[in-house]
Order: sequence, then structure tokens, then C-alpha cells
Amino acid sequence: MKNKFGLFMSGVVFTGLLTACGSSGGGQGGAADDVVTIWANNINVPVLEKAAEIYKKDHPDFKVEIVETGGQDIKSKTTTGLQAGGKGLPDGMLQTDDELQGKLEAFPGAFANLSELGFDEFKNDFPDFKLEAVSKNGNIYAMPFDTGPAAVFYRTDIFEEAGVNPDDIKTWDDYVEAGGKVKEATGKAMLSFDQADANQYTIMLNQQGEGYYDENNNLTVGSEASVTALEVLKGLHDKDALLGVTGWDAWVTSIANSETASVIAGGWLVGTIEQQALETEGKWGLMPLPAHEEGGSRSSVQGGSSFVIPSTGNQVEETYDFLSWFTTSVEAQELAMEGGLFPTYAPVFESEMFDAEEPFFGNQKIWRFLADEMDKIPTIIYTKNDPIARDEIVKAQGEALNGKSADEAMKQAKKNIENRMK
Repeated sequence: MKNKFGLFMSGVVFTGLLTACGSSGGGQGGAADDVVTIWANNINVPVLEKAAEIYKKDHPDFKVEIVETGGQDIKSKTTTGLQAGGKGLPDGMLQTDDELQGKLEAFPGAFANLSELGFDEFKNDFPDFKLEAVSKNGNIYAMPFDTGPAAVFYRTDIFEEAGVNPDDIKTWDDYVEAGGKVKEATGKAMLSFDQADANQYTIMLNQQGEGYYDENNNLTVGSEASVTALEVLKGLHDKDALLGVTGWDAWVTSIANSETASVIAGGWLVGTIEQQALETEGKWGLMPLPAHEEGGSRSSVQGGSSFVIPSTGNQVEETYDFLSWFTTSVEAQELAMEGGLFPTYAPVFESEMFDAEEPFFGNQKIWRFLADEMDKIPTIIYTKNDPIARDEIVKAQGEALNGKSADEAMKQAKKNIENRMK
């Protein structure tokens, strides 16, 4: 499906957990019944708190407690709570888009049907790929919030030193060839990536309109698209232009230390670079992903989350009223942008904030560039079995970079996934 709208900056930074003092969800918690409790990871907390103050001007009796909860803790605690019939869950919480479909399938009825509460009136204000991620059987179960349009973040100074013109990079073959030039001229890698994750592969797979499974829940690992995605990493490795590190911290360090000429991530990386690589100010640019073939898709996404409401909560309507306002208010979404997030609510894209020049990125209008990417992002199918497939893709990456062909590595990954699903 094609969508008509774009987006802004998505921070997917997960940190520590502040355990909830209580929850009104399911009547199980210790918080007062009139206090709406919401779980969110750290970067979202101040945004929600500021938005709540605005909301209270017209709803003076509204009370909310925003509980800072790390991304991994949200995942594990949500599963535990759902298995216990909603016990211990808050009134509302963020869920990553790639996890949501699995929970909807495993725990039918666990989250409030937002279409029945009226959220369908906002359908035309969100991109299709995002609506697909939060819907099941024609109903919406989560309010779309942030996302990360993918791009190539490149060092203009390193490209210039190597004689590489970013405008000449149209395909991944061009990118790989440019990587060889960068390595030869500067000794630096073309791409730094976390070898303990499958993020780079997944971005390149998704830009071809494919996930780990299709709409009929058939495994796609081993397809032509999956092999093509892995071949990009292998091609860079063969030119000694790929820097594999392990973990988020090591990846960010490689960027801050100028060990790589480019990185590939969602738009949320802007904030990380500006905060962690201060000495590189003015030396960055953004460009679309190269296509796998001339004229092919150059758009993808990394990251994204949405708000759900456990159906067992005591304050479903109050929670819905606040979160539906928050996710569909231009004022609230501008707050999100200022807080380092990239909203998916289309009307906010008319904000003048999108046309601001960014000095850190050579005065490029990076936000407008990222927003314009959003109407090009393919719709991807997520399933509850994605984590298993992702785990095997990480192994396949390692095997391909250690000599096995991309085709062989993908065939083996497919067998491994099928064996684990028996």
C-alpha cells in the first residue's frame, strides 16, 4: 500500500527501569484508581509529562503517572502481565511495532479495540505502513506514535577525501564500490554495524517490501530479497570496508571516533550523533538508501512504537482520551519532535520545524528530507515468530562474513528456523 504522509525523528534509546509504584490496570496495582498510569522508555517520559500539563488545562481533574520503564523491561513485563490476565499492567504503555502483532496473536482481546473507541476517525492522518503494524482483522489496537525513516548518514569530509560523490551512489553496488575507495584512500570503514544484531540486514530487506514472514505467515528467509540484502554486507566485507562491532555502545563509539564514513539507521540517530559525536559537527550529511537495482525502492524504516491500552484496566476511556489526544495533537507532537522523537501524525509535517536547517548536518534540511521519505516506506508484515528468525539471521551474517556464500547462509538459516518452529 502507498501512503500519503511522512514523519520526523524517532529516538529508540532504551535505558533503565523505574519500577511502577502501582497500576490501575486490571485493578491490580496500588495507585489510586483515578490516576492513569503509563509505561514509557526514558526519552518519552519528559515529552508525555509536558503534554499532560497542556492536556490538564482543559481536563483539570486528569491525573497521570508516567513511569520510566526500559524498552526490554516493557517487553518482558508486558508478556508476564498478559500471561497473568492483565495483572500488574498499567493503564497504557508503549509497544514497539515489531512486537505488537505477536502479542495480538498470542493474547487476543488483551488490548482495547481502539476502532470501537473511535480512533478510526484518524486513519487518514497516519501512513499506511504504520497503520498496518497496529491493526489486526481491520481493527486498530495501538495508537501510532513514533518511527524511524531510514537513511545513510555519511561523513562529508571523509567522502571528499576519498573522492566519493554521494550523488553518484544510486545502488548498493555503487555503495560497495565507494566503500572500497574510502578504505583505500582513508583507511576507514565505509559502514559500521552491530554484528550482534540484524538491523542493517533488516533495513535492506524491508526496503524491498519483505519481512521475515509474508501476509500468510510463510517464512521468506532464503528468498531472493533476503540473499540480496546479505550480499551487500558481504560485498563490503570483501573490500575490507565493513566494521563489525558488538553492542550499541561500541557502535556509537565507532561513530564518535570517526572510524566509519557512514552508518545506516532510522532518523532518530540524528540526536545520538549530535549528543555523542560533538567534534564532528558540520561534517555530516543524509542521503536515501541506495536501491538494490536501478530505479528500485530507496526507502525503509528502523524502529517505531505505539501506545496500547490493556483491556483489563479500570480507566480505559480516560486513558484513551489522553493518549488519542496526545498522538493526534500538533502541539503535543511538536513537543515530541523537540524531545528527539519522530512523530507519525501527518498534520504535524506542516510545521515550520521541518524546514529548519540543521548546522550539525551542514545546514541540510534533514527533517524535511526524512519526512519526505515516509510516504515511500513499504508496508512490512510482523509476526510473533520474528525474534526466532532474527536470531538465525545474526548467525547467517557471521557465516557469510566468514566465507560462506550469502545464498548458502540463507538456506541454512531457513532450515534452522524451520527446525526451531517444529
